[in-house]
Amino acid sequence: MMTSKISKVILLCGGALLTMGNQKCEDKRTLKKIIQMDGITSPALTLPGGGTFDFQSVANQQIYAVLSESPEFTFRLLPPVVVPPAGNSAIQAKSTNNDLQYNLTPSDQLAMNEFSAISKATTLSLQAQGEIPVENDIIAWCLVNQPQARISGNVNAFEMVGKGGITIGFSPAGDHAVNGIGSASLKIELAQLDLSMKALRPITDKVLTATNVSSKQTKTKLNLSINWAEWAAKPSVFYQTPLAQVTKNALTKAVKNLGEQLKSEEWSTRVLAYQWDHIVVVGGTDVGLEAGDQLLIYNEDYYWEGEPCNSRYLGGGAAANAAIAKIEVVWVGDEISRGRIIERTEDSPVQGAKVKLFKFRDPKSAQQPGVQQPVN
Repeated sequence: MMTSKISKVILLCGGALLTMGNQKCEDKRTLKKIIQMDGITSPALTLPGGGTFDFQSVANQQIYAVLSESPEFTFRLLPPVVVPPAGNSAIQAKSTNNDLQYNLTPSDQLAMNEFSAISKATTLSLQAQGEIPVENDIIAWCLVNQPQARISGNVNAFEMVGKGGITIGFSPAGDHAVNGIGSASLKIELAQLDLSMKALRPITDKVLTATNVSSKQTKTKLNLSINWAEWAAKPSVFYQTPLAQVTKNALTKAVKNLGEQLKSEEWSTRVLAYQWDHIVVVGGTDVGLEAGDQLLIYNEDYYWEGEPCNSRYLGGGAAANAAIAKIEVVWVGDEISRGRIIERTEDSPVQGAKVKLFKFRDPKSAQQPGVQQPVN
């Protein structure tokens, strides 16, 4: 089934023609790509003296700290829109007011409540004047929750080498034998980790890019005594050892490599809500947006197996020169931003429409501090 963009109301263009394509700017900012972390897989570490250590848990706890420091990526633990229960036809129905529930920070939720109140007031005013209110078409609302990429990884090897070449850990060939090694402290002279990570398109699972950080790149000399019985009883002890830095360094290298390789992937986000002359998009200070930045809005063609947002999404897209609106960001929150429409066609943006960067704000024309007329 194909659902194409449909204009719900004829909007005045005001004589403005949309300028398509991105422009080169003096601003040296780069916007962070919103990603979803699918997790790191890893074998458990067999400990001398019996027992195992949950190394997968260690890697997954550390990856979020690494991503939070990344200049290329930002992530959300919860999707922007609360996913409705299966078969909830009330949420699948079209609505002149945005009835979807959101996962937002407290301050963003307050701003969204204000936006919704303005939206309802405008709708009532249009109805009183006999005009057709703008509908939030839900043919693509679920795409709001789609990140630009899904990232996952796998620890292929983690090895600690002690005196006499005794090796504890695992490699692609399996666990290293720990027979005859007691649970008492063992002096570790070096540690190394082999890690692979990849970035996938969120719907098709097509590999965007992949990287591998080898044991040679992470080999670290140590002078460390480990009490294995303590590790088995209290896994958090791991973070108090230099080994935690070895794993963090590997994850940092892998994330940096993915970021460098994905620089050619154009930044994009999604429309969260739309009301007449303002649009709320996913992404705020977390992605690096600033007031004055200009964004292009694209209604795509959406292909589904059945009912929109209630069946498997098969893909879609829009021509590069087919933007239906241009907005200028007037307010930036933690994870959402609101923009004022400055150019438009007669098509209305749908919830879930794609958003791309047109240009960053002009630093030369930026407002100076002081008392100023607020921007509506």
